[in-house]
Amino acid sequence: MRRSSRPDGGDGGRPMPAPEARRGFTLLELVIALAILAMIAGSVAAGIRLAAGSIERGEAVAHDAARLRAAVGIFERALMSADPLPIAVGDNTTAYFAGGEKSVRFLTAGAPAVQGGGFWLISFFERTGGGGKGIAMATASPFRVGGAQEWEGTEKLRILIPGAVELAFSYSAGPTKEGAWEWLPSWNLKETGRLPAAVRVEFSVPSPSGPRKTAFVVPVPAGGETGG
Repeated sequence: MRRSSRPDGGDGGRPMPAPEARRGFTLLELVIALAILAMIAGSVAAGIRLAAGSIERGEAVAHDAARLRAAVGIFERALMSADPLPIAVGDNTTAYFAGGEKSVRFLTAGAPAVQGGGFWLISFFERTGGGGKGIAMATASPFRVGGAQEWEGTEKLRILIPGAVELAFSYSAGPTKEGAWEWLPSWNLKETGRLPAAVRVEFSVPSPSGPRKTAFVVPVPAGGETGG
């Protein structure tokens, strides 16, 4: 005998379960989700800012390093081209090299950044007054009224290394018989009768981690030659 179906879809007298209703997000769940998204977005933004700052600092450090290398190159080219050619110095005609602990002035056959070539007086010193602090360079013609002795070494200066301090020069006549190099705080051409064999340059430059010491030695190819 066939069993008849009920109108309500039941079978055998048992009702079929109603389908489960779909449940949406509550307000609390939405608030929590938005808070999590905001935290993630904030973290990403902070990371981007840190990355951008690191790139900017890296570019600044690279720029400062390139400028320092260029300045050291100017020192080297100028000192290596020091020339013992006799010029008017006071009432005499002699080589010109005035080496002090805080500044140096001499005659060069190829002053860096000077157009026209030829012989020039050049000086390096630490500028501490107004108009910019740091290591400065100045140049002038050796053909002057009163001779090179009247040159103060600060005319038409330009700052090579902004912010650099503690500039110090020392000079050596060359290695002793034992092979040691003795360094003097000044060089008097009248006493030595020749240019130094080498010049040591020391200074400190500012950096994010504090002052950074820089030191290098420049040989003077004409050292040992007397002038006139």
